[in-house]
Amino acid sequence: MLDSRRWLPTLWALAKVLVGLVQRLLQRDGTQLKLLLLCTLIATVGFAFPRLVWATYIGYSLIALLLTQVMVGSSNAPDLSDALYRGLGLVAVATMWLWLLTPLRLIYSGIPLALSWSGLVGWSVIRLVTRFASARRVTEALLMGATAGYLHIGLAAGLVMSALETMQPGSFAPLALANASDTSVLASARIFSAINYYAFVCLTTVGFGDISPMLPLARMVSVATSIAGPLYLAAVMGVLIGRYASSLDRQSQGH
Repeated sequence: MLDSRRWLPTLWALAKVLVGLVQRLLQRDGTQLKLLLLCTLIATVGFAFPRLVWATYIGYSLIALLLTQVMVGSSNAPDLSDALYRGLGLVAVATMWLWLLTPLRLIYSGIPLALSWSGLVGWSVIRLVTRFASARRVTEALLMGATAGYLHIGLAAGLVMSALETMQPGSFAPLALANASDTSVLASARIFSAINYYAFVCLTTVGFGDISPMLPLARMVSVATSIAGPLYLAAVMGVLIGRYASSLDRQSQGH
């Protein structure tokens, strides 16, 4: 038999080395932005494959935790702002899982979800654009982070619209959310793939017309999403073009 007194310290030392390597990797801006895009893509899996809808909400959780608990360390914001941002991320994850696991009859469980995620995505986009503006040059990781930020707006809008559908059934038509009082939101989550599809239709201002907002609040959320998409693209494209132009100037001056 193996002597545990010999191999346990070795395993512990190996684990500490691995943890240290992961921490050093996560401290790099490029790695953080690439992971943000990866988590965002994980969140989209459930839309294409409804049986894997649980992966979508794991992706949502990873996005919130990565933005607020890991990437926050690279910001130049005041300590109080970072602390509030960290707390908002934890609240957003907690409210999402509370909403998913509660019965549909508890319709107001979606209110904390809608408020926390609306605040989180708005604040996150501002911080991401500020981060892009401080970059010295346009890199592959920067482009991946910009893409993730755009997709993050659509994902958050889909989550808020899904919560709105549970609070006000019939907000979006033609959708038929199950009205079983003992059924949890997660058990009825397949219908939310259609709502998330509609959220991205609004984000891109395509407007296919196959799903329509029927109630006033649903219409306002749709309008806000349609405004946020082009506004984000305009801000990020301006920042990226500015960074690229400044890098060309530095190169020409160097020659």
